Amino acid sequence: MIMSGQERCDETRQLFVNALACWTLRGEPRKTEVRLNGADGFALPTVCQCDFLYSVPKGELHSSLGPISWERQQQVKSKVREILRL
Repeated sequence: MIMSGQERCDETRQLFVNALACWTLRGEPRKTEVRLNGADGFALPTVCQCDFLYSVPKGELHSSLGPISWERQQQVKSKVREILRL
């Protein structure tokens, strides 16, 4: 999930964006994860790891599932704020 603002994403001189890792859910989500589902564009139950931001080269991004639901965006924002103490 891309976390950088649209300005950074659109700026050609910026080669990296901030992102959160998401992967297929196996077992129960950890308390640092938010569960995603079909409403968020995922075919399988998925979790978003909210305790670590990755720096991802924009040139390596290749496909988009689209934005996750507004409700899930709020859950992710809240979880990131809580964990990173922002």
